[in-house]
Amino acid sequence: MALAGRSSDDPRMAHVGGFEALEQEFSYTIPNSAVRGRIPPTVRGTFLRIGPGRNRIGEDTFGHWFDGDGMVHALTFTDDGAWYRNRYVRTPKYLKETAAGRIVCRSFGHNAPGGQLKNIGRPPANAANTSIANHGGRLLALWEGGRPWALDPQTLETLGECNFDGALGLADPFSAHGHTHPQTGYYYNHGVTIGPGGPRINLYEINPAGRLTRKRHFNIDHLAFVHGSGLSGRHLVLLVHPLGMASVWPFVFGRKAFDEAIEYRPEWGMKAYVVSLETLKVERVFELAPFVLFHYGNCREEGEELVVDLIRFEDFAVAGQLRDVFGSSAAEGGKPWQYRFNLRTGAVREAALPTRLGCEFPQFDLRYSGRESRYLYTAAIADNGTPGFFNAIQRLDTRSGEVVVHDLGPGRFTSEAMFVPEGDAEGDGYLCAVVYDAATHRSEVVLLDARSDTLGEVAAVPLRNPVPFGFHCGYIQ
Repeated sequence: MALAGRSSDDPRMAHVGGFEALEQEFSYTIPNSAVRGRIPPTVRGTFLRIGPGRNRIGEDTFGHWFDGDGMVHALTFTDDGAWYRNRYVRTPKYLKETAAGRIVCRSFGHNAPGGQLKNIGRPPANAANTSIANHGGRLLALWEGGRPWALDPQTLETLGECNFDGALGLADPFSAHGHTHPQTGYYYNHGVTIGPGGPRINLYEINPAGRLTRKRHFNIDHLAFVHGSGLSGRHLVLLVHPLGMASVWPFVFGRKAFDEAIEYRPEWGMKAYVVSLETLKVERVFELAPFVLFHYGNCREEGEELVVDLIRFEDFAVAGQLRDVFGSSAAEGGKPWQYRFNLRTGAVREAALPTRLGCEFPQFDLRYSGRESRYLYTAAIADNGTPGFFNAIQRLDTRSGEVVVHDLGPGRFTSEAMFVPEGDAEGDGYLCAVVYDAATHRSEVVLLDARSDTLGEVAAVPLRNPVPFGFHCGYIQ
């Protein structure tokens, strides 16, 4: 396996091997005898992870971490051990560039070779690399600016682009982050685009059978990069931060890549749009002091207030690391924050949530989605000598203020940790995550006890291969 780009001399660069490509696709089993610890008998589902399988091809390095071709990894826990498999999503981008052995397509962070004429009027190619949705009998690989791709949930074979029986048009982007309503089973997603009235956010409602039943939109002030949203029992909330394009023309005319055309402009201000699930129309708009936001935790109604947990960045400095994954020597985490929007008075309250470390990729016990909850789990950056990527997992108790950190150790790195339930109470279960070990250039899937005072390790399933650093996870019971 190629180890180019790894550094053993500078501990700040120990993580770089985790960005290297995994060209091989595997399917193999790991017996219980190879597992460190013991897989609990209640854990018998499938853990999923998606992210770029390669951040460069041939001699060409992609311009941004978001450009890497999507690879899905699955680990099914069984009575005898575990079954691992991984597959690239066979998008047109992946097929063209694999055949050519070089960059061919325009992507989020770079233009296609050949100058302005090769890029004018062309959208970035769909890399299908950001998140996973399991809904309506489909396993979907999601990106930010295009339609989802359907996969076989067992083999991970690519079945094709999903347009929901023609209801999702070519000009209907589908974000990487949607939500399944825990009571109704309906799935909600959004996408930012430009319509006759200017920039807008499209809203999509998909019924439990996987049929797109409603599609509406509302206009926003500028073409913003709106990565996620929050879902409560009765509302969808979308925070539109001042990160976007002042002008679309440098991008449209092929002079700049999409990422190069994005600016952080605090003077634009920031708004929170609260959408009624009953009507799919904006019910309230709140104005906020500006910050940068990618990921939400839980969202719920408490009395007159809509409560939203999220990870907040004070500016867009993280962009430099996203654009240079092989050269960046230090990761940057955000801060957990809570906003309370009073739906009757229009008042806003905000407060920092307890934390010990910079963090990202918030998760929670999804059985409590849309209702009162107290625990938030994040990937975090500990001061253990190798700070180049997320190297710890953190549990935040938003009620008591208690913070528990599980430091994975020097040279061991992770990303999002998925909550796997066991009992009925909130937090009764395990955290499942991929851990990359720079010393061995291999990965393992770990289970941590979400209830313990240390988030102690319960089991670790060793893999024969590295799992390149990725974005988001899923778990199917």
